[in-house]
Amino acid sequence: MSRMRHPLVVFALLVFGVANAQPYKYGCHYFRNAHPTPPQALTLAQRDALDELIARSDTFDILHYDITVDVTDYVGRTITAATTIAFTPRITNTTIRFDLVDTLTVDSVVAESGTLSFTHANAILAVQLPEAVPGQTYSLTVHYHGQPARDPQWGGFYFEADYIYSLGIGLTTIPPYFGKVWYPCFDSFVERASYTYHVKSAGTFRAHCQGEFMGEVQLGGDTVIRTYVLEPSITTHIAAIAVADYRDSVFVHTGAYGDIPVKLTAKPVNLNTMVARFASIGEAIDCYEHWYGPYPYSHVGYVHTTDGAMEVATNVAYPEFMNDQSLMENRGLFGHELAHHWWGNQVTPHTHNDMWLKEGPAEYSAHLLEEWAFGEEAFVDVVKDNQLDVLTNAHLDDGSFLPMSPLPDEQIYGTTSYYKGASVMHNLRGYIGDTLFRQALRQVQVAIADTTMDSQGFMTALANATGLDLGPFFDAQVFAPGFSVFVVNDLTSSPSGGEWAVDLQLQQRLRGAPALHTDVPLDITLIGADRQRQEYRVTAGGALTDLALTCDFQPVMAVVNRYNRLNQARMDREIMVVPDVNFTSLQPRTEFRLYADNIVDSTLVRLEHIWAPPDAANVGWGVNQVSSTHFWTVDGIWPEGTALHARLNYNGTTEDKFDFDLYNISEGNAMLVYRAHGSDPWELAPDYTLEAGNTTNGSGFFTVDVLRKGQYAFANGNASIGLNEAGTPSHLFTVLPVPANDVVSVRGFTPEIGMVQADVFGPDGRLVMRTTMSGGAGERRLAISALEAGSYVLWMRDVHGVRLGSSRFVIQR
Repeated sequence: MSRMRHPLVVFALLVFGVANAQPYKYGCHYFRNAHPTPPQALTLAQRDALDELIARSDTFDILHYDITVDVTDYVGRTITAATTIAFTPRITNTTIRFDLVDTLTVDSVVAESGTLSFTHANAILAVQLPEAVPGQTYSLTVHYHGQPARDPQWGGFYFEADYIYSLGIGLTTIPPYFGKVWYPCFDSFVERASYTYHVKSAGTFRAHCQGEFMGEVQLGGDTVIRTYVLEPSITTHIAAIAVADYRDSVFVHTGAYGDIPVKLTAKPVNLNTMVARFASIGEAIDCYEHWYGPYPYSHVGYVHTTDGAMEVATNVAYPEFMNDQSLMENRGLFGHELAHHWWGNQVTPHTHNDMWLKEGPAEYSAHLLEEWAFGEEAFVDVVKDNQLDVLTNAHLDDGSFLPMSPLPDEQIYGTTSYYKGASVMHNLRGYIGDTLFRQALRQVQVAIADTTMDSQGFMTALANATGLDLGPFFDAQVFAPGFSVFVVNDLTSSPSGGEWAVDLQLQQRLRGAPALHTDVPLDITLIGADRQRQEYRVTAGGALTDLALTCDFQPVMAVVNRYNRLNQARMDREIMVVPDVNFTSLQPRTEFRLYADNIVDSTLVRLEHIWAPPDAANVGWGVNQVSSTHFWTVDGIWPEGTALHARLNYNGTTEDKFDFDLYNISEGNAMLVYRAHGSDPWELAPDYTLEAGNTTNGSGFFTVDVLRKGQYAFANGNASIGLNEAGTPSHLFTVLPVPANDVVSVRGFTPEIGMVQADVFGPDGRLVMRTTMSGGAGERRLAISALEAGSYVLWMRDVHGVRLGSSRFVIQR
């Protein structure tokens, strides 16, 4: 099953009439920022019942389900059915228990020996067997009728919009297995069997099911029975039927391991559009066979439904309304569902609490498809977008920072399972490299084919395939919540013979993680003044990592993870600013606006938004509190004469925003702090302006009038000045002209004054602007075009907190 990354609000409004422009969800594959009601966690009794369900597979082995189902009562939404179940006892046990919902009434249970006794209550059908000899094969047939069940929000058996179909998962039900809503079964991820379907329908309804079509029988009029056989053994959650006025489009794709038939099924009016939306299905097959090995089923198939998508083996339930979506959205969805044929179908999580083992690899497979079809740059964009989504939303959507395993019952279909699952798979690739990643995932498919695994079993299988100790990786990224990030703390170099000896110190910061990560493989790029580069692969861990490197040139900057082989608590951007060439100020994903004032030559600018708290213990005078959530690093190769400025927005309006810790009550003490190196103390940043507007609404921005290389963070401090502070200032300042318009000149500086902070207070006494400027002789200009007309007071103090003076001025327009 899959979830969409982006909301399609307009589509939702037009097609579904969703009020207030809320993103529309559709079951397991649903739009960003819209979530189903989380299921309730299992009680101890329910957990015991689940354990009993899984343990049944140790007593009986289900071999085959032969399901005859009459769906001609579309109006009444009822079925009449008979399911023949072939099984082999593993131990002597004359009671066999099947899952079957109570909305279905069991009429009889029969075997070759005759009618069998049974009870049916609390969704359990218990049948008394005349004998049960281990190793022998038996069969019985359950006759039943009634209304198949639906999950309250998504999943189950549908009679809807002239479609009849089943989805084997209940999205808000725990445990989520939903085979039991329409046939008796061992309903778990553990038990596997082959299937035969005989589907009786009438009118224009015709079954187009999974497996191989065996033919149809005309019963008179417009009533037929169509038969399909699926020989590979599958779990109940991917066994399904689909019935509508369907047509097929069938073609053959020649892959690395031979010909693979592809069948696309839709209503006649939709079929051609569906085929067009699947233009790159062949690339998806080739991509996944490259990474995971041969496609494990007889053919690839997708069938239109209303509320998909669901990875039904060889006949994926696929929502009709995807015809109205872009090629990219379709590629992401059908790629995700196709990947489930390896991850989820052939290899299945042991329980729902390891749901990430199928949803994470499937979502990452959609990323791999972008790489396969469009190259590395497109792939990195998708990976970064996914990681930004995870950093922003996972802990909010799912209630807290969660480990991948075990997932709480309530969050098995959450953002963590899908999107952080994809992020972790990318990191696994980054840890072990492309060659071993491909080798390991292929070998897992062979070693655990047609069985289940938990996260520990996945780690063991990967270790067996690679020979690597992946304990540190799983401990940090699977069994623990949160994120790690490594940033450059200090860089020094000295000549050594014909080379340069480089001392590089990295600092590790954490977001929502309980412990520092260890044994982390990192890419390090050293860059010289002429933009020459030298690459290194290092291992980092702990709070600080000291590296001694040798370089062919003197490096002036060091970059960690430049090629995004790891998803960390960082969003980065490199931009080449060229003279006389415009660029967009808002730099993607970094929450950073960059502006060029003077570009004398091509200028490399690297921006990193670190989604983790800075080291806030080392602070200078007047800095009381540094952000506990994020900071920025700025670096690059800047020719002499380069002049840049920037804007950094803060948002503390609600508890889920970055800067709630600093500015949720007041921005009166807001300041921007800066340090040139990670080992330096945080000091009041030079040359910035705070534009707070309303100082109690939690939002505003800092304009960095002269951008410098180094680190910037939001902070609070005691450098602000109240209007009724006592004492006589040591210096007086004059603000001209009076009245003013867009710019004022501040006069009265004396040579001994260093950097000063200027605060502008409005007519109502609230802080409306804060800026820093260099002291010394002469006058300074202050842009006031953003302020409304009225009377204002300018207060100043130096970096030590000494009050320097005040002056009133008036803005008139």
